[in-house]
Amino acid sequence: MSRSQLVLRGLLCVASATFLVLTLVSSPHPVVVVAIGLVALTAYAAVEPDSVLVTLLVGGHALHWAMAVPVPSTTGEWVALLGAAWSGLVLHLTASLAASLPGPAPVPVVTLRRWARRGALVAAGAVPVWAVAFLAGQEDASGEVSLTYAAIAALALLAFATWLLGREDRPRRP
Repeated sequence: MSRSQLVLRGLLCVASATFLVLTLVSSPHPVVVVAIGLVALTAYAAVEPDSVLVTLLVGGHALHWAMAVPVPSTTGEWVALLGAAWSGLVLHLTASLAASLPGPAPVPVVTLRRWARRGALVAAGAVPVWAVAFLAGQEDASGEVSLTYAAIAALALLAFATWLLGREDRPRRP
């Protein structure tokens, strides 16, 4: 197996562990049986990233969070939610990239850059959505029309950035 594939699979494990730790720390009553199952699925996903069980791992993390962690009320809980979302994104990206190439093949730098750029765009796009949800959840901001406009503006900027990044992959004419 190539070194780049080993690094990808290591990042997969780190992202899964981060998601699990954030869930366990944020939960008043963690579900230990699910946590043990997620650890086992993580080990299997690192060995076989092209398995259907990777989908079960990502979905399992999301369901574990949803059933164990209450709706955020403090800023720290909201930050943990954003961290869990980013961990889920990194888990998905690393598993997908590792599964898209054969194990012995090194990951081309161009491919790695493209995936990192697109992943960073999705992670950045999650921030305005998270911020609007955070502000809307505050009691003094409920029903604020300006938050709706802020969300629309953030999505427009995200669409524009997606279009710009999509253009960059096309061959350029001299």
